[in-house]
Amino acid sequence: MQTAPIPKQAITTPVASERPASLSSPGLLALEGGSVWEGVLRGAALPADGDLIFTTAATGWGEVLTDPSYAGQIVVLTHPMAGNYRIDPAERESARVHARAMVVTRLVTPPAGEGIALEEMLVEAGIPALVGVDTRALTLHLRRGASRRAVVRPATLGADAAVAEAAASPAWESVDHVAAVATRVPYRVAPAGTRRARAVVIDYGVKRSLLAALAARGLELSVLPHDATAADVAANAPDLVVLSPGPGDPSRMTSQIATVRALAEAAVAGGTPVLGVCLGHQLLALAAGARTRRLPVGHHGGNHAVLEVGSERVDIGAHNHEIEVLDDAALAAAGYRVSHRDLNDGTVEGLAHAGGRIASVQFHPEGAPGPIDASRVFDVAVRGAIG
Repeated sequence: MQTAPIPKQAITTPVASERPASLSSPGLLALEGGSVWEGVLRGAALPADGDLIFTTAATGWGEVLTDPSYAGQIVVLTHPMAGNYRIDPAERESARVHARAMVVTRLVTPPAGEGIALEEMLVEAGIPALVGVDTRALTLHLRRGASRRAVVRPATLGADAAVAEAAASPAWESVDHVAAVATRVPYRVAPAGTRRARAVVIDYGVKRSLLAALAARGLELSVLPHDATAADVAANAPDLVVLSPGPGDPSRMTSQIATVRALAEAAVAGGTPVLGVCLGHQLLALAAGARTRRLPVGHHGGNHAVLEVGSERVDIGAHNHEIEVLDDAALAAAGYRVSHRDLNDGTVEGLAHAGGRIASVQFHPEGAPGPIDASRVFDVAVRGAIG
């Protein structure tokens, strides 16, 4: 494997006269259940379909669009305005946009300058945005149980045809999003500063900010593809194994669950410690025999409150998940306790094993976008790995 810095994509924003023109024409959002929302299409002149979700993040659009965990989803922004600052290329969480489309109330264009405007990013990626929608009313519609499969289309398609198209689109749970976003070849990330230890990161859709958070703590990272086996991990002689975030339904990831089970069993027996984040947390629970299910309303945004059980500390942090781990007897039978809970709905937000060598969190300690109140999760994992 080659040792390389965290991958970055160079972006040069051309002068206005040389930029691709943005679409601006009547458009609509249609849900499989029959509801239709009208607006103006901006961004790329391409239709999109996907699973409709909303995020409460007030900033961080570049991170949201390029976060692999948004693969297959149309993102509704509850904040009434978007686009008022230019996006630094370093803020991108991966090399490309993964969200299918955006729905916003007001899309503004910032003054010229360094970086790229949100609308320019949409055009560059071939992603449409439906503008002029009351996104808070749409969010309430979703919170009340509206169906999720949706399409963003030009209004010329017609409402009835768009609803039928949404109903015929693939269900989010049925698609292997991980294989589409994860690295296909191993690579290494150098530590920032003095090397303290080595970690293997299994990439299910890892964000650059997570890699940066680990590298900043002196870890040399070996990043492996999503289908890496326990033997592949052991061959890298890691001091810590990190199971990354990623998109999709973990219950369909049979081979990955088997690998995670082997890694967890080795950790319990005194082997390499394991840290799971978001999808990695869900895979650890499934490997232990617990169950997961889709939330009625997913957690997406940078302002979710999480309680650390025991210390009673509350952190405000970044969330991006549609699935929850169920707190059932299987967790306790496998030696796990719930370490964190969401203060809004009480869902499981973290696990810790009695042996002290396995921990997981459902939220994102690395933030981006969002606070890093809980970044000590990484510090605890590193201390456990190096003694």
